[in-house]
Amino acid sequence: MKHLPVIPESEFKQRREALQARMAEAGVDLLVVNSNDRSTHGHGNIRYLTDFATHFEPSCCLIPRSGESVLVLGPESEALAEITAKIEHIYVAEEYTHPEEEYPCSTMYSLKEIIKKTEHTREGEIRKVGIIGEEFMDPAIGAALKKNYELVSADTMMIDVRSTKSEAEIKVIEYTYKIAGAGLKAALGAIKEGVTEYEVAAEIEYAMRKMGSEGVGIDTMVASGVANSRPIIARTTFRRIKPQEIIHLSIIPKYQGYHAAIGRPVSIGDPGASVVEAAELTVLAQDEMIANLRPGVLGREVENLSRVVMAQKGFVLPYIALHSVGVLEFEPPIFFSKNDRKLEENMIVSVDVPCFLNPWGGFRIEDGYRVTKDGSVPLLDSVQRGLIVLD
Repeated sequence: MKHLPVIPESEFKQRREALQARMAEAGVDLLVVNSNDRSTHGHGNIRYLTDFATHFEPSCCLIPRSGESVLVLGPESEALAEITAKIEHIYVAEEYTHPEEEYPCSTMYSLKEIIKKTEHTREGEIRKVGIIGEEFMDPAIGAALKKNYELVSADTMMIDVRSTKSEAEIKVIEYTYKIAGAGLKAALGAIKEGVTEYEVAAEIEYAMRKMGSEGVGIDTMVASGVANSRPIIARTTFRRIKPQEIIHLSIIPKYQGYHAAIGRPVSIGDPGASVVEAAELTVLAQDEMIANLRPGVLGREVENLSRVVMAQKGFVLPYIALHSVGVLEFEPPIFFSKNDRKLEENMIVSVDVPCFLNPWGGFRIEDGYRVTKDGSVPLLDSVQRGLIVLD
């Protein structure tokens, strides 16, 4: 597997340095970047900055305006961080310990002591502290910071750094979409009358694991029939698949911390005129967005094109149809109606047109694209878009 793409170790330091440049502009002395193991969103910040996959215990990264950064975590994560984290220093914080546990194998410090220990790597006194990922910050860490520093939100710094992708990131994401394509191919081979949704999901995840997936960013969705396919977030069950019904597939592998997301409606035989018409319209909505993916265009205006198309037949999109993909499956920038961010070269976006909450069920048609100077290129160009009808 040595030929598979990875993020070089040097790039993690470059990312932290990119944040340091923005700190100087904003007058921030220290960044506290937070993660937890919330499966869909919580892990992204620390994985992006250090390659450490936060699990079981929260973590944070301390980035001074100048000098070397520090990964701060709980005692049960320390040994894993020592062999996976690409960062200069690692400390265990008392604030991340469990009150009913004992940790005789770890040397622990208070967050205040850890910040004090970084003084030799930076310049100047810390007064203003920028918080990234406050929603993932452990309450004990927040309380310790509030006692001593002026706190400000700094999430926009991280969004700015992550919004466009490096060549290494692009190669990793491209491969992740190949993994997703293999998962879809496995699903189409497994879907048969009488097979359970769980059995199809197992084939999807097995195929992706064999290609190097470290898991999924969002639980694999195999949802058949009206009731199961209708919700936006579907739950795979023991229900047995039947002919002439909608089967909603959402496949989101994770590789090297990065995601790919594809969604398809599938049926065994004709699922009925309503489903066919909705799927054809959804592809048209996708096409309108894809044709307008290019640098300098307001993302929200591209996103709105899908709403206009779907409204022709009375469909209302239940969530935003254009968003970025990276170390999160649904990653900022998200091009909602009040976001004035323009598309940029080397953004990776998901063109995700949802068609849910209908009397006949629901589905999404979702694909990834790289924004280029001349427009966009698909990250999964060998799999049929739209409704896939099996014999």
